[in-house]
Amino acid sequence: MNLMSKFFGNTRKPEGFLGKMMVNGMNGNSHAALAEWGFAFIDIVKTDAALDCGCGGGANVKRLLSKCDKAYGIDYSEVSVAKSKEVNAEAISKNRCEIHQCDVCNLPFGNDSFNVVTAFETVYFWQDMEKAFSEIYRVLRNGGVFAITNESTGTDETAVKFSKIIDGMSLYTGEDLKALLENAGFTDIEIHLHGSKPWLNVTAGKA
Repeated sequence: MNLMSKFFGNTRKPEGFLGKMMVNGMNGNSHAALAEWGFAFIDIVKTDAALDCGCGGGANVKRLLSKCDKAYGIDYSEVSVAKSKEVNAEAISKNRCEIHQCDVCNLPFGNDSFNVVTAFETVYFWQDMEKAFSEIYRVLRNGGVFAITNESTGTDETAVKFSKIIDGMSLYTGEDLKALLENAGFTDIEIHLHGSKPWLNVTAGKA
């Protein structure tokens, strides 16, 4: 495996020095623009409890903390968890934030724990989407929202190219995600596309 393949392979599960470079990049300006676009489709109030799945470098947990009283992050990468804790250290010290190392298919939270669950640039790497969506449905409260935001519509040329480089990466269209969400019990599913970029956002509710 060449250096480029190793580097982009860290997108799935950041590890070691290259993983640290990757999570620092996740907190950069290009991901910030995508995040702000994705957040525009979610109504969050101060009293909400929120969870960011696949929290990477922790930037989106911090964005959630600017909108609600308490936010949690989970990631199965030790490097990502360490960076997320560093970025959100102040909120953690004030008991407003928790970061957990775990798999999205086995969330360490009780039923009906969250009003909002987000997943930015991460579902490509979830190995069991049915189980993952079932877990998110379980921890989401009635009336809550689950929002997926991807930099790819699932068919754009750049993403297709990277899916061939990155081990374990799967692409999803809005319709693919809608079908999986419906199977998990979600309702009120909406697909949003960016006007000029191949960005995808899908929101789903729990009745």
